[in-house]
Amino acid sequence: MSQVYSLKLNHVGLIVRGKHSHDHNPGKMEQHADCILPGGQPVGFFGNGGDASSGVSGPSFGSSSNSWAAGPSAIWNSKGLNMKGMVAYIEDLRKIRPMYVDAALAKKYDIKSTVLLLEVTKDQADLFKRYWTQLKLNPGAFNILGGNCSTHASEAFIDAKILTKGIPGLDTPNNLYKQLSEKYIGKCQTFSGYIGVRNKGRDLYDLVVE
Repeated sequence: MSQVYSLKLNHVGLIVRGKHSHDHNPGKMEQHADCILPGGQPVGFFGNGGDASSGVSGPSFGSSSNSWAAGPSAIWNSKGLNMKGMVAYIEDLRKIRPMYVDAALAKKYDIKSTVLLLEVTKDQADLFKRYWTQLKLNPGAFNILGGNCSTHASEAFIDAKILTKGIPGLDTPNNLYKQLSEKYIGKCQTFSGYIGVRNKGRDLYDLVVE
């Protein structure tokens, strides 16, 4: 049975794809980070037109729109460095990662995720949203080390003054999740499952969890 979480304009969050539960530690090639904007829209950073995503590879789904077998991304340059970066909002995710916004598809392909939600001030929410707006205009390069999906997710939280320093250890989605959950213990909401997104008008979205 689905659970629906209605998000407000003072909510921001992190989604760790491939993380099955709060305590689960996915492998470095089995995770990807997206953020949740105020109001609930997901957004994330990818490389190579969407083929590259997380700290090392992430649960990408093949090299073309017709290949959805779970596993690492199929298209990489020789070192995973200096690939063209892109910011993906919900309309982009529907094209390059439909199972990230459709709970039924997430379940079909067994893509479990863990979500961390925070209530923030209006100023923090505005700064968080502005970070992604500006990055969309000039995404720069995607790099496995120091320029991946979790790197930019971390920068969004820092820009919004939700965090004050970068990810401890390697830039991975799970390490960012741990940093946030430890800093905001008792003040954040977490849940896991097959995640989808449902628009409820204007810039407001529900998260659907199966």
